[in-house]
Amino acid sequence: MSLSVAPRSPAAHARTERLLWLLGAGLIALFLTCLRLTTTEAFELTTFARLVDFNAVEPFQHRVLLPAAAASIQAVAPLGETLLFGLMEMGFWMALIGVAYRALAQFGIGENTLSRRLLAFTVVIPMLLHLITPDLQITQSFSASDDILDLGTWTPRAIYYYVYDLPAAVFTLALVLMLSRLAERPHAAGIAAYLAVFAVATLNRETTVFLLPFVALLFWQRLSFSHWAAFLAAQAVLFAAIQLPLQWLFADNVNPNAHLGDTQYEFHLIYNLVALSSPLYALTYIARFAAGLYLPLLVWRRHLDRRLALALIGFALPLALFAVVVGRLVEQRIFIEIVPLIWLGALQVISARCADTGAIDAKR
Repeated sequence: MSLSVAPRSPAAHARTERLLWLLGAGLIALFLTCLRLTTTEAFELTTFARLVDFNAVEPFQHRVLLPAAAASIQAVAPLGETLLFGLMEMGFWMALIGVAYRALAQFGIGENTLSRRLLAFTVVIPMLLHLITPDLQITQSFSASDDILDLGTWTPRAIYYYVYDLPAAVFTLALVLMLSRLAERPHAAGIAAYLAVFAVATLNRETTVFLLPFVALLFWQRLSFSHWAAFLAAQAVLFAAIQLPLQWLFADNVNPNAHLGDTQYEFHLIYNLVALSSPLYALTYIARFAAGLYLPLLVWRRHLDRRLALALIGFALPLALFAVVVGRLVEQRIFIEIVPLIWLGALQVISARCADTGAIDAKR
């Protein structure tokens, strides 16, 4: 008597692979959340408790999406701010991996579903470098003692933890994907869905305003002028309708470090230029930025998809210039919304370059 096992169907294999992928994403999210909570620290004026009590300083407090969610849950189930923000952090790490997978599929990167799922995990590497890895503080670049030259004194400097950073990166990548699809086939339902996600993202962080130059470039000549102007106006009005009341609501949460005119924003341009004046520090910063994924973008930029090119020009560049003025370069997180776009652009140009090389080899 012999026993035979019926082969599993392709659908069963697909379900198993998807389950394993979700399990892997969950474990990565758990590890990164625990790592971030233990190796970073909250700014003393924007602690978890102050955010949930809505008395953190501006402009941090009016980035209200997660603090409001945590406060609502805390009112019903007092789990503690750290646990609540940690659980939300896990959810957004998993969401980042999921959106990264969708991005790879949308731009035709990867040979099949499995390869795209594995590639999607790689998005966390540059994110980790910007959100978790400490900055290198150089107090003395070189020193000489007893006729021996060494690298002097270096110490790690922890990055501040802000609850809206990771969600902002997830929302940005998702919105860029939605806009990229809409540019190919604009339709009312897609625009409505985009505006809904845009509104939620604006509750999280006001940097969504930098999507407007990207939208203007992407849809120029793809919509009639009246529709193009109406689409831009709808986003501008929606942004103002959300952000202005929030800024008014928390106007009394004065930031003692704000020195940019009459705003609640800080001014760090001089500080940043001084930091970059150290060639050794500048080199380490450049080496770390987006895990060096900007290099294939520069080398093979002619292979870059037009939509991603416009996202980098219209969104990433203005945001980076603004961040250098109001943010501290030693906090690598100030560029976090740009990082997934550089990651996606790098994989896209590498994929296109490999396809071109394969086509050339096949002709020989």
